[in-house]
Amino acid sequence: MSPLLRQRQAASLIALSTRTLERLRCIGGGPKFVRLSRGRIAYREEDLASWVEARIVSSTSEKNRKQNE
Repeated sequence: MSPLLRQRQAASLIALSTRTLERLRCIGGGPKFVRLSRGRIAYREEDLASWVEARIVSSTSEKNRKQNE
């Protein structure tokens, strides 16, 4: 099992704010996370990497093309 990253570490690794990670957990669309307890959230590094990899595009028009498919 890979080490778990706390929210601040995860946010730093993927260049987002902790608030953005919180928002993505609520609305969906963010990286997978682990709920350790009621108020403790952690992330696996491989899930963060997968989430970032899924967002790699080569142009701004590529996003619109994927949404229309």
